[in-house]
Amino acid sequence: MTLMSFILRWLMPAVLVLVGIAVLTGFLLPDNTPTRTLLRPMLGLIVVIVGINRFVAARMTSPTSRRRRFGGERQRPWEDKPPDDKPGAGNMSSLLLIALSASLLIFGCKPRAPEESMTAGHAVIGASDAVFKLAWKLSAAFQTGNPAAFVDIVRNQNLALVDSLLNERTEEVFLDRTLLPAETLAIRQAGLKLFTYPVAFYPVFLMVARDNPVESIDSLGLHRILTGEIRNWRQIGGDDRALTLYTPLPGEGAFQSLVDYFGRLDSVTAEPCSTAEAMLILAAGDGGALLIWSLPIEGLPFKRLSFQRGGMLIPPNVETIMEEPRYPFRLNITYVTTHNKADVAAGYLTFSVGNTGQREVTRLGYRPAAVPVRIVRLRS
Repeated sequence: MTLMSFILRWLMPAVLVLVGIAVLTGFLLPDNTPTRTLLRPMLGLIVVIVGINRFVAARMTSPTSRRRRFGGERQRPWEDKPPDDKPGAGNMSSLLLIALSASLLIFGCKPRAPEESMTAGHAVIGASDAVFKLAWKLSAAFQTGNPAAFVDIVRNQNLALVDSLLNERTEEVFLDRTLLPAETLAIRQAGLKLFTYPVAFYPVFLMVARDNPVESIDSLGLHRILTGEIRNWRQIGGDDRALTLYTPLPGEGAFQSLVDYFGRLDSVTAEPCSTAEAMLILAAGDGGALLIWSLPIEGLPFKRLSFQRGGMLIPPNVETIMEEPRYPFRLNITYVTTHNKADVAAGYLTFSVGNTGQREVTRLGYRPAAVPVRIVRLRS
């Protein structure tokens, strides 16, 4: 018996049966076949059958006798070697089946998608500039307790985030304000579901240079600054220095808080800033700057103004934005989603509005939304 005959008749059947059993039991290809399909069992069964077929065929095959029914035992000129010394049609069929199984195994098995759950998987969530740091720190705290989860926070403007929801480029965003009625209507008219969850509140600061003698501002004075009637601090009790107003872009939570308080503003005289960093760069060295600011102020070369109402000074802090006498300007940090899948984004949301997340919100200096613990696991 030649080496080829030994391989085809003994070694190959044993190897095929063992490989087929390993595939059937999941020892081989445990994670490389599509879930909820029978592809792996079918492949294992095919390989086992091919191995058994090869074994039986090898046992039933015997060398062809040199005795001829017609012509005696003399070998024909073209019969230089015994017929059993070279693979026959059965061997070629087995090889063809093996090649077909290998092709199915290599090209038909796609990598299985990782299992998604509320504590494992990957989510990309958009956040406005003012809420980006809070959303990112909540993400870090959530991932610390759930190492199989990864929540990526992407910064953008509120209007762009709402537009991405409306056009289904994303399914969840973190805004620093509530949705406007027109935005809510547009999303519902697009046939999308809408879920909103308050997460935190934060004051919008009116900040000036530390050497500015002005300590407070009232509603009338701020309105006149917004409309461009006041362009010098001397007009509201300060010293003689030009007044420059720096605001976030329209649609951002800090700007919207002014609109909510004063009503419609036909025009605003201000230096618009796309981000908080851009605002600091523009206002650097401007002793007459008035900043509409919506992030923590520690370490900045500015001081915050109190709001004057009826002779009472209301300091801007996380207490006075909710309690009387109430400071009127604040961010309403809101999580907005248009989906109802029980994925890692829902786990992140559950963490953010639950007790642990709300304690983290408080630790970071924000006013928690103070909602009871709830599991935001919506029906699929």
